[in-house]
Formats: sequence, structure tokens, C-alpha cells
Amino acid sequence: MAPQLSKVFLFATLASAQELPTFESFIELHGRSYHQSSAEYTERRELYQARKSDAEQHNSVADKSWTAGVNKLWDWTEAELKTLRGWDGSMQPAGGGSRSVRQHSAFLQADEDLPTEKFWTHLQTGQRIRNQGSCGSCWAVAAETILMGHAEIYTGKARTFSAQQIVECTPNPRHCGGEGGCKGATAELAMDWVMKNGCAEEQEVPYLASDGQCTRTPSASASFLDVPSADAGASFGMTGWETLPKNEYAPLLRALAEKGPVAVSAAADTWFSYDSGIFNGCGKDAVVDHAVVAMGYGQDATTGKKFWVIQNSWGGDWGEQGHIRLERHTDGDYCGMNNDPQKGIACQGETAPVPVCGMCGVLFDSVVPHFSR
Repeated sequence: MAPQLSKVFLFATLASAQELPTFESFIELHGRSYHQSSAEYTERRELYQARKSDAEQHNSVADKSWTAGVNKLWDWTEAELKTLRGWDGSMQPAGGGSRSVRQHSAFLQADEDLPTEKFWTHLQTGQRIRNQGSCGSCWAVAAETILMGHAEIYTGKARTFSAQQIVECTPNPRHCGGEGGCKGATAELAMDWVMKNGCAEEQEVPYLASDGQCTRTPSASASFLDVPSADAGASFGMTGWETLPKNEYAPLLRALAEKGPVAVSAAADTWFSYDSGIFNGCGKDAVVDHAVVAMGYGQDATTGKKFWVIQNSWGGDWGEQGHIRLERHTDGDYCGMNNDPQKGIACQGETAPVPVCGMCGVLFDSVVPHFSR
């Protein structure tokens, strides 16, 4: 593990080595109030016991690259877990802005000249681990996370962006990635809205983990216009945004090495038991349904296994202090199909299977904002 990354992640190796807690210990730790005689208690206990059994079986494998551990999600139903996902997409707008957006071809250069590792976890946005709660706002949280990061990189100011305002105000007439707001949308739609309208800061429109009317605040008037304008994002240095070429390794690698954090898509249905290590639990076929942020890439010093550093939005008590390391395939051969795109990535009516590449489909859809210095 690179020294600068180890400052960010304190791996739970001690907890992982210990026996997983009982359901009774779990509900006491997390303050659950289930009555033992209730049907809910029985349902939650069965969910917990099944996940505990799966985790123990996984952890018994000698050559595993990641460890399963107990977290606050282990008694959630599948319907409740789905609220933590709710992105993402390949739909229009496909990447743009009012000014010079870097052309895709610029990212298609060989990657031999890039550093062997690059991390943006030192940025203030990398220290703020969001918790989206029970709102399917991962797309908005991913958007505000990368906007904050790029603003800090290119303007030198750690300006925040309101995920709540993005949730409330971003239109989604084609139902791309969901029905809008807490029911899902896309990072592309968020980028397009912010570019045209500006965005309030977090303290002006705090996150509520719920839908609401589009909020306009007087204090945000300089960055949130009554009339959409192609130059609204310029009030905080934003000049455009783009979607990287789909399912290609080199463009994402180069964007992380040269630009900053990137909003990416992922199939996160197998992440709920993740505790630490380099995750390789997704098959090649993957239903991409969650928006997260790629904060860098590196290589394990002991095993040599390469990984992406992904910042999630399920709180700092999940995974490696709110992060997951996904196995990074450099040969471009880890590809399959998303056979049910309506569950996460497609607009309404788009049901045709689409190819996805990378562990958990991480190369499928990547969005990068552009800022001027």
C-alpha cells in the first residue's frame, strides 16, 4: 500500500480476524428496536444470519483478496438496499458544455507515460465521506463530490456543492437512471444542470436525503441563476464536462492521472458485505446501478494486484473508511453484458443489453468536469 493512501485507510484487519458478532450483538451496537416477538425481528434476523453465513464461507477461503465483515446494512432488505443505488447512465446529454471540452481522442494515448499510482484522497472532497441515507441520490452525490474536487484542484478553493439542490432541481423527463430525485438519475444530467444553472453551496441548501421543491436561496444568487445560461458554471470556474469513451481502460486511467476524481458507474449489489481488501466479487456480466467516485489507482505492494480506489456514499463506517478498492484489469479483457439495463442505467424504454467492462462494470460510464485555472 502506498504511504499516502495508508494515511487515508485504516484497514479493519483485527475486526476481520475476529468471529462475526451475533444478531443480538449487532442490534445492540446499531441501536435497533426490533421486538423479539415481532415478524420484523424474525425477518431481520434471518437476513443477518444468511449474510453472516455467506461472509464466513467467503472468509474461509485461504487466497481471498478481500474480507467480508459486518456493517450497518446487514439487516436491510433487498428493497431497502436498492435505495442506496439509483444511478446511472449512458444516456443523453452525452458530455458537453459551453466551452472547449477536451476531445475523447486526447485520452486515447498510450498509458506508459502515466504514474504507476495516483490518489486524490488528500483533497478535502476525499476527506468528506458522504452518507446518502435512504435516498437514491448516489448520482447527485457523485456529481457534487467530483465538482468539489475539481474546483479545489483548478481554482485552489475548496468550494462545496449542494447535492440536495441537484436532487431537487435536475430534470429527468426521460426517466434516465430512474424517475429523478431520490428515485435515481444520472451524473450526466447533474453535470448538465449545474453547468447551465450553477449550484448553491452545501451550507446554503443542506442535504436532507429526501425529495423537495427546487430550492433557490438569495445567498446563492451569484451561482444559481433564475434563467439558465450556458455560462452559469463559470461563476465558480466550470467550463464544461464530458463522458469518457465507454468500457475503455486508458481514458479513465489518464483522466485520474491528469485531471482529478471521476464519477464512475458500478454494479454494487455485491458490495454490502465488503470490509477491506481488493474486491473481485463481481462477475463479468454486471447490472450497473450505482454512482460512485474514482479517487485514484494503485498497486498492492505485497501481492502486486492493481486496484481502483472508489469513494462510496454509504458513510465512513462502511468498507475502508467509506472506500472500496476494486481490482483493476489492465488488459481490457474483463468484459461482459448488462442484461437488465432498466434496473439502473437506461432511460425508459431502453431494454437492449449493453456491454460492460472492468470489475463491477466500473469502465462503463465515466464523467469528468472541466474547470479553468
